[in-house]
Amino acid sequence: MKKERKIICIIGPTASGKTGWGVSVARKFNGEIISADSRQVYRGLDIGTGKDLEDYSDVKYHLIDICEPGVYFTVFDWLERAREVIEDIFTRGKTPIIVGGTGLYVQALIEGFELKFESQKSKVKRYRREELESKSLEELQKIIFKLKIVNSKLDMNNPHRIIRAIEKVQSGEIANKKKPDFQALQIAIDLPRDVLYDRIDQRVEERFEQGMLEEVKSLIASGVDKKWLLGLGLEYRIIGRYVLGESSQSFDKMKQELKYKIHAFARRQLTWFRRFPEIVWCNDLKSAEEEIKNFLL
Repeated sequence: MKKERKIICIIGPTASGKTGWGVSVARKFNGEIISADSRQVYRGLDIGTGKDLEDYSDVKYHLIDICEPGVYFTVFDWLERAREVIEDIFTRGKTPIIVGGTGLYVQALIEGFELKFESQKSKVKRYRREELESKSLEELQKIIFKLKIVNSKLDMNNPHRIIRAIEKVQSGEIANKKKPDFQALQIAIDLPRDVLYDRIDQRVEERFEQGMLEEVKSLIASGVDKKWLLGLGLEYRIIGRYVLGESSQSFDKMKQELKYKIHAFARRQLTWFRRFPEIVWCNDLKSAEEEIKNFLL
């Protein structure tokens, strides 16, 4: 009888500790990590994206530092790479462990999204997810009308659905959902809101100490497309505008704004993940590992 193929997903909001959990799970269950982070794919975006590569130690990781800054890397680009890596990991008798906070990537993998064609790809302005998530409902509605997206079932008052519709047009059409040949267990890290905010604030401070401001200055000096850089959102947008002189804020005010924006981003991530009842929420690593142990039996 053919052994059932199973993957583990460690997901959750930014600064919740996903990498640490992923590394622990990989060691305990003979796994390798596949990053599901839309910004960690880029080389040179190290501090702002929180790669923390030293945390992986002896654990093998994939889909980090795989393309140059300025390249538009879509959910379908990630899916193609992720599926190849998953097959390779299975072939070597190990467990694929998806770790990251880009919910669309994880959901597209689990639901089996497939790309039919890319006829629209060269015709539309490219928007990154972080850029779309920073826009108001009215701004998103304007983009929908500009791209002439016609869908009678689209809820025009739901930002998440509008963002998905825009991404489908600019990345290519989703032909169908082909059921993957693996089972997936999704574990989400569940932290009290005040604890999560404290972790975010502390991490922002640490990253500035590590040289996040200098990283953004270096990227701009290297000639990276400024529009693309600001379109990454959060750290690169707020610090980028400060460095470029597009913001009149003091350094301290800019830093505080960044903390508040990341708080809001974390809330949006939580809203996204809580839409899926199959996700198992755990507030400690021990209970998560117990869930995984039972799943892999």
